[in-house]
Amino acid sequence: MDKLNIALIGAGDVASAAHMPSHADNPKAKVVAIADPDMQSARALAERYGVEKVVADYRELLDDGSIGAVDICTPHNLHYKITMDSLNAGKHVIIDKPIAMNLDEADTMIRTAHELGLWLLVVLNQRFMPAHRKIREMINDGRLGKPFLVNAIVAGDVLVLMNDPYHWKGTWDRAGGGAFFDTGTHIVDLMHYWFGAPTAVSATLKRLVVTPDNKADDNAAVTLEYGDDLMANLTVSYTMDNEPWSEKKFIYGTGGDISMISEAVVPIFYVRNKVPEIVEVEHQADWWAWSIDRALRHFVDCILEGAEPYVTAEDARDALKTILAAYQAADERRRIEMEYWGS
Repeated sequence: MDKLNIALIGAGDVASAAHMPSHADNPKAKVVAIADPDMQSARALAERYGVEKVVADYRELLDDGSIGAVDICTPHNLHYKITMDSLNAGKHVIIDKPIAMNLDEADTMIRTAHELGLWLLVVLNQRFMPAHRKIREMINDGRLGKPFLVNAIVAGDVLVLMNDPYHWKGTWDRAGGGAFFDTGTHIVDLMHYWFGAPTAVSATLKRLVVTPDNKADDNAAVTLEYGDDLMANLTVSYTMDNEPWSEKKFIYGTGGDISMISEAVVPIFYVRNKVPEIVEVEHQADWWAWSIDRALRHFVDCILEGAEPYVTAEDARDALKTILAAYQAADERRRIEMEYWGS
């Protein structure tokens, strides 16, 4: 197989802004069908990219033997059902984060994919940013000495969608939670990528600005502990409407510090003895779509060539476990020790 035929399930923002453009520009991939109950959006996306088949119900596509994989870009509560139907129909699955709404769903999805010999590939795209890989390399090479503190801030404006009571974004029943369940997935996964799984989690998750009662947290402050030696403070906000979207990470160590700003032209500085040094790394201003493109191209290669993925469904499950622990910590107003939480 030299080209992967893909059915795109969901024609919303992430599909139209990132997933479809990536597949359309990849000579190894071809989107042959789009499924979405919103046929107007599905048809508009199909027309823009020359996709001939459009259906409202994704299940109409699962018997098509020419389709090798599905790419799921739907609200979070649909991930499990669509994934299971697709796997049982013999399709490889690419799915936008988070993997699922809970650990039981994630475990069943992973187990089924393994049993059927199919790929389940979760788009934790920030691992594919060269800057984030470079930071991991610097940590592992000891350039920071022993890291002891991380401050990570993700702040942006999602107020229109969050204030719409009929939109799924940030709802408990369709999204699983608010800002931290959604975008927080990325920053939690990066902490796992750089430092491993935490030993304890504390959290304050609040709806501070958004008004509909069916919406979850619009601002989150979460602390991950790594034994007695390292803590990471994570802040995620969906209510910053006075400035552009921003993602910043500051890592402090006994031998040096790292300052990273994703939206900056020069994203990484290494500071030692109070002297900043530019860290050379490939980067693009439109890092969001760029990193998704890098992830999707890698996943297509994994399916076509059988290569091991750079990020696994198990990694996505681990991130979900930490996120769910944060929600429990906030709800119960206590620190959750991870070795005793969940499975």
